[in-house]
Amino acid sequence: THKEKGKIPETVDLEALKDIPGWLRSLRLHKYTPTFENMSWKEMIKLDEDALIAKGVSALGARRKMLKVFEMVKKEMDMKGLEY
Repeated sequence: THKEKGKIPETVDLEALKDIPGWLRSLRLHKYTPTFENMSWKEMIKLDEDALIAKGVSALGARRKMLKVFEMVKKEMDMKGLEY
């Protein structure tokens, strides 16, 4: 199936998380790459709305998308019994 760019994916590719710039690009959030350049994805997915605002993610839509995707990653990790 054709993956629509920028849409919230239905599944999480944990391999993709190793390439944060690429992962953000796939979510159409690549303008935030510098925001997270000193973080691991494991640190990123622990951020909440206030933390994202503090990091400069001021657009509500971008924050909502990030939080939704972070939740999906956590669920996927839990299902696989992985630590994050």
